Amino acid sequence: MIRRLPPSWLATAVFAVVFGAACSASKPEAAPEPDPIVEVLPLPLEPPRSYEVRSGLIQPNDTIVSAMNRIEVEIATTHRIVAALEGIFDFRKARPGDELRVTFEGEQLELFEYRRGPVEEYRVSRQGEELIGSIREFEVEKEVVRVAGTIESSLWVALQAAGEDPQTALAFADVLAWDVDFYMDPRAGDSFQFVIEKYVHEGKTVRYGDILAAEYQGEAVGRKRVFRYPNPQTGNLEYYAENGGAARRAFLKSPLKFAFISSRYGSRVHPILKYVKQHQGVDYAAATGTPVWAIGDGTVTHAGWMGACGNTVTIRHANGLDTVYCHFSKIAPGIRKGSRVAQKTVIGYVGMTGRATGPHLHYGVKRGGKYINPLSLKFPPADPLPPEELPAFAEAIAPLMEQLGEARLASAQQEPEVVGP
Repeated sequence: MIRRLPPSWLATAVFAVVFGAACSASKPEAAPEPDPIVEVLPLPLEPPRSYEVRSGLIQPNDTIVSAMNRIEVEIATTHRIVAALEGIFDFRKARPGDELRVTFEGEQLELFEYRRGPVEEYRVSRQGEELIGSIREFEVEKEVVRVAGTIESSLWVALQAAGEDPQTALAFADVLAWDVDFYMDPRAGDSFQFVIEKYVHEGKTVRYGDILAAEYQGEAVGRKRVFRYPNPQTGNLEYYAENGGAARRAFLKSPLKFAFISSRYGSRVHPILKYVKQHQGVDYAAATGTPVWAIGDGTVTHAGWMGACGNTVTIRHANGLDTVYCHFSKIAPGIRKGSRVAQKTVIGYVGMTGRATGPHLHYGVKRGGKYINPLSLKFPPADPLPPEELPAFAEAIAPLMEQLGEARLASAQQEPEVVGP
């Protein structure tokens, strides 16, 4: 059965649908709210900073004031730099070749740099209104290397040929000073080798440390080989042979490290007096200013002028010998009558004071008040290592023995260390 709705309801429903659609079509959609407008303002620009760098070198006879004045740095600024480095660096130690660089911003000092070598640099920087001094630190690596060569003309030249600083010849001669007289003993064809500490920065050698082992093989002296090891009684580092025998003796073989004998002990025609005269010592030709050391422990009995000998030092030793050193250009500071000196103490510097035709050292030795030939003296070594110390000594020198036995350069890298000057 179909139920019929009244006509009035149908008309009402149609009206509602049509009216709703019309309203829906005519009402606009709500527009999305616009994003807020952000205004980007330009940042204020800093005025450009302008730097000026001035640099120079310390010249002979310079002071820091004269060097800074040459690059137009006001004396007041220099004084502030010196004050900032007080207790850090003493500019009285400035030496020719030292580098300096000053950075200014306008009229204001920003940075001062003072460099004395590859790993020695001092700085003064501005911090607010103050100038602060400091030391720049560098990373330095320590290596242990073996250096070897053959003597053709001299140890100095042989080390240059080996690519090492010839100054190491001085250290090598020092180590073997009891066994080898480097004025008399070397011959062409002699060989040498030593193990030494080397400090390196960015691939460049900065400095050398101690010699740990040394060997000289010579026609005149045979083979001399020594190793550094602490003396068990004193704790001092000394040198011993492979069997534990001490290298040190009461006297050195020579009072200088390097020179050549220009006149031996005995009769000769005196170069000034022009007649035959007994030469009561040995003359070593060397450049003016060459250091001369005491060949043994003793007490200074004379330090001053001595007629034809010029500036002279005499030393009395415990074994009844006296040594005499003549013609010094100057006597070393602290060397005076009554002072005690140890072996290898520098007592004066080669010169030609008194009766001399050129710079040299006249060296004499007396026994019981009478001169004897210095070149004929032989002295026993100091006490050897005690037997109970020998196993520890053998263990300590084993790696050095191995390095000396190698035919090529050997190096053992160690951990880097940070060092200052």
